[in-house]
Formats: sequence, C-alpha cells, structure tokens
Amino acid sequence: MSDLLRVLLRFATVVAGYAAACLAASLFLYVLFLGWSGLAQEQELSTFNAGMVVAVPIFALFIAHLNFWPAAVAIVVGEFLGRRDWLFYAIAGGVVAAAFAGLFYGGAGQADGSEDTAILLAMIGSGLVGGLAYWLVAGMWTPDWRGRNRDRLPPTSPESSGS
Repeated sequence: MSDLLRVLLRFATVVAGYAAACLAASLFLYVLFLGWSGLAQEQELSTFNAGMVVAVPIFALFIAHLNFWPAAVAIVVGEFLGRRDWLFYAIAGGVVAAAFAGLFYGGAGQADGSEDTAILLAMIGSGLVGGLAYWLVAGMWTPDWRGRNRDRLPPTSPESSGS
C-alpha cells in the first residue's frame, strides 16, 4: 500500500472516529437530559425513541461544529505522539469538553454556581464518552499512519514483569 493511500485511509478513519465521538457525546447528553428533566419517568420511553432518532444526530452536528478546533488539536497530538490507549483519548475528550465550556459557556448562570457545576460535569462526561468512542473507531484497531507497529494488535492485558 502506498504512503499516500495509507495517509488517506487514516484521515478517513479519523473523520469517522470524530463523527462517532460526536454522536456518542450527543446520545450521552440526551440520556442525561431525560433523567435530569424527569420526562422519562412521566411517559413511556418508546415516545422518546422517535425524538432520539432526530435529536441526537442534529445535536451531534452542533457538537461537531462547536468542538472542532479543540478536538482537532487533541487528535493531532494523539496522531503525532502515536497514542493508541483508551485513557489518553478519554482524558483528551474531557479536556476538549472543558475547553468548549470555557470558551463558549463562560459561567453565565446562577449566582451560587450549582447549575454551573451540573452543566460543566455533564459536558465533561460527554467529552469522556466521546473520547472513548473516538478511541473505539480510530484509535484501537488502526495501525500507526507512519507505518510503525503495523502488525501489532493493541494490548489486552499488561505484560508480565518478568519476576
């Protein structure tokens, strides 16, 4: 496989991973909203399935648009460092969500900050979920685009210490 094709395939995988991360973060926020608002307890959950099919992808578009630059920085850092572990991408997703909250939310809310904390934690939680979704699609099974460790699968358990 030529180097150009390898880079293009990796780029397509990164885009698919970003799309999966945005969908997962959107779904996480949707489920949190259902639980927080109490709507899920008042009506049947089947009524929310149709709304979820429409609301989650539309909200994922907003997430993808508003988080693009912080996520692009995290993706580039992960690619050039060759990171393939789930913890890096989960933490990076949380940092991206915190950066979004700092840039766009800005702490405009109640004076006591109780509502701010819940919203900030929901955003960071959705970033963690999005980072894990990105890792599942683009970080775990794909080889390094520079060609290192091409035939190696990700570790499933720690190696023995030799003692």
